[in-house]
Amino acid sequence: MSGETFDVIIVGAGVLGVATAYYLQKNSPEKKILLVERTLAAGQANTAMSAAAVRNMFASSTNQLLADTSLNYFEHVQEKLGYDLLFEKTGYLWLLSEEQFNQDTVKVWMERMKKSKIRYKVYKKEELKKMIPSLNMDFAGDPEAELMNLQEVSFGLFGEDCGVLDATRLVEYYFEEFTKISNVKPRFGVEVEKILLDADPTLDLPGEPYAWQKKKANGVITDKGTIIADVVVLATGAWANQLLDPIGIDSMTKGKKRQIFVLHAEDKKELEKLLDTKGFNEIGCIPFTILPSAGVFFRPQLQERGFWTGCGDKVGREYKYIQTDEDMVPESSYYENSIYPVLSKFFPAFQGARPVNSWAGGYCYSPDRIPFVYFECGVLVVNGASGSGIMKADAMARIADALYRGEPEAELFGGTKIPSNTLSIKDRDVEVESVVL
Repeated sequence: MSGETFDVIIVGAGVLGVATAYYLQKNSPEKKILLVERTLAAGQANTAMSAAAVRNMFASSTNQLLADTSLNYFEHVQEKLGYDLLFEKTGYLWLLSEEQFNQDTVKVWMERMKKSKIRYKVYKKEELKKMIPSLNMDFAGDPEAELMNLQEVSFGLFGEDCGVLDATRLVEYYFEEFTKISNVKPRFGVEVEKILLDADPTLDLPGEPYAWQKKKANGVITDKGTIIADVVVLATGAWANQLLDPIGIDSMTKGKKRQIFVLHAEDKKELEKLLDTKGFNEIGCIPFTILPSAGVFFRPQLQERGFWTGCGDKVGREYKYIQTDEDMVPESSYYENSIYPVLSKFFPAFQGARPVNSWAGGYCYSPDRIPFVYFECGVLVVNGASGSGIMKADAMARIADALYRGEPEAELFGGTKIPSNTLSIKDRDVEVESVVL
C-alpha cells in the first residue's frame, strides 16, 4: 500500500478515533478517509480496558458540557435509534467525609452543576445508612483504619443521570455508522511508526524541512508502507507522545496506567445484597460508588452479577511513557495491597473477595484535566481526555470535525454550540477540573 493517497488518515480506532471518523465522513462525504488501527479490531486497546462508566458530574463547566451532551446522545442512540449500548443509569455516588464535603472545591463543584442544570442530590449520613446498611460508617477505635488514613462517610453526592455502558457496543455503533458511508475500507493490524513531516511548500532539497521552512504533516509511515494524506488525525490516547515527540509537537499530555479487577457476587450473599441495593435508581442496584479514601471505586456489573473495582490513585502511581502492551499488564498485588484493604473496610461484604479477571489500560492526562482537540502543522490531535474519553467522545469528535472543516463553532448534540478552538492549546479558555478519578 506504499504511496497510497487519502484526504484524511485517522490513527487509532478507539472510541475517539471511530467517533471522529464518523463525523468527518458524515459532514465531508466527498473525502477519502482512511481509519488505521494497530490491533485487529476497533475499540480493542485502551477503550476496552476502561471502567466504561459515564458521568456529567464535573466541576469544570467545559467538562460538564462535553460529557452531558455526549451522554444525551448515547441515550438518544439507545432509546430513539434502537442501538443497545447497555447504557444503564445506575447513578454515581461520591461518598464524602465531613471534611471533604465542606471543602471549597466541593462547594464550587455543586454550584457549577446547579448553574449547568446537572441533576444531583445530597444524602446525609443517616439516609445513607438506611439505604446501604452494609456500609461501614464508623471507624472509631479502629487502629487499622487510622493507620490507613480512612475517613468516615458523612455525606453522599449522587448524580442520577450518570451510569455505565458497554464500551465495545459504543465503538461498534460509531464504526458501523462510519463504514456505512465511507468508500474506504478501514485497515487493522497496521502499526503507524512515524508521522511524515515535510516542508510546506517543498523545494525538493535534501534534508528538508529546514528550521526556516514552514512544516506540514503529509502522511504516515507504517509497518506496511507509507500512506500519504492531506491531514493526519491522531487519536491514540496514551500512545500520542510516541508519534508527536519525534516531530517536535508537544502533546501536553502524560500517560498513566489504570487497572480494573472483576469480582463476582453470586457466591456471596452479602455481595448479592449489596449489588441489589434499592432506592438510588430505577434499575434497583448500587450506583457506581467512589469511596472517600485512596481513590478506590467500584461499579456494578449486572450482566455478570458482580463488580468492577479500581483506584484513581494520584501521587504514588507514576506517569509513564507507554511503549508496549506489556506496560499495561495488571498487577494482582495492586488489588491485594492497595484496593482490597480499603474496599473491605468500608464494605465488609467484600471481605475474602478475590478477582476472577483483571485488565489494565493507559489513560492520557492533560494538565488541567480538560481534553485537547487542536490542529498543528496538518496534524489534528484528539487526546488528553484524562480517563473520561468514553463519556466525552461524541462532543470531542464533533469539535474535531468542526476544526477540520474550518468552522468557528461546533454544534454539539442538542444544539448547543461551542467555539471549535475551545479545547486547543493556544486559545484555551477553560477551568481546571478538580473532580478526576
